[in-house]
Amino acid sequence: MGNRLIGYGSYLPEKIVTNEYFTKILDTSEEWIVSRTGIKHRHFARDDESVSDMATAAARAALNNAGLQPDDIDLIIVATTTAEHAFPSVASMVSRDLGMTNNAPGFDVRGACTGYIYALHCARAFFNAGIHHRIMVIGAEKMSRFIDWKDRSTAILFGDGAGAMIFEHSSSGYSGIIDTVVYADGRGYGMLHEKPGPHVEMNGPETYRNAVQLMPEAANFIMDDAGIHAENIDWIIPHQANLRIIESGAERLGFPLEKIIVTVDKHANTSGASGALAFAWGMDTGKIKHGQLIMYPAFGSGLTWGAAMIRA
Repeated sequence: MGNRLIGYGSYLPEKIVTNEYFTKILDTSEEWIVSRTGIKHRHFARDDESVSDMATAAARAALNNAGLQPDDIDLIIVATTTAEHAFPSVASMVSRDLGMTNNAPGFDVRGACTGYIYALHCARAFFNAGIHHRIMVIGAEKMSRFIDWKDRSTAILFGDGAGAMIFEHSSSGYSGIIDTVVYADGRGYGMLHEKPGPHVEMNGPETYRNAVQLMPEAANFIMDDAGIHAENIDWIIPHQANLRIIESGAERLGFPLEKIIVTVDKHANTSGASGALAFAWGMDTGKIKHGQLIMYPAFGSGLTWGAAMIRA
């Protein structure tokens, strides 16, 4: 059984933080940040603005885009690693804040920067099993909670935000979430993980080396598995970690930069929200058209990595 995309939405906090802010508190410069990451600014949530608040805002936008009511959804999956509470799930709080009354299930997925791929993987499996009719997949992160303001190598990298997509059952196997693949290797824990603070602990060179190898491998697997050639892919939406990883990954895949959606300069790294935010930006700006084929490779802490193929 297939599915189709029927709505999308996004939310970015009002507060925009430019690189100039970091030049005042860290030994860094605009040129240093842009040349190494491609990031020019990012959005930070208010102290009283939670992950579920942002997820709910993106969910409302997606419902409006699809012309649906909250109770039209029968499953919510949220990709996040930055929830303020271990329980209940962000998905449950989104259900509450949307005013849902249909007792639709919901759960969170903790796949770090690959989280949205994991969430899409779950949604595709539910559709294939014929269990759910209409699923909302949300990526929402408050990465600013994890910033070490004394570490210039990581403080500059992250931003906050949320994106959502709504899929419904369809008889077509080549619409919506067409194919997904996910991987994990716990031996890579030391490369990228949370440390007390909480802060991000990252080995930058190792992260780069693994990301530019594993994301293209996952994307190539998806194309082979789905029987779709590279020339038929309209857009690549890579995880928006930094511009150098995006450019190196595109080169390895053999895709021109003109076919790559890039939002890291505007959003920074929003972890599990980055793919949904980049998709929404592409749709809102008219770059991505309905019916186009999109490849989304991602890589994150775990190690986790994977890719999804979606038709807009």
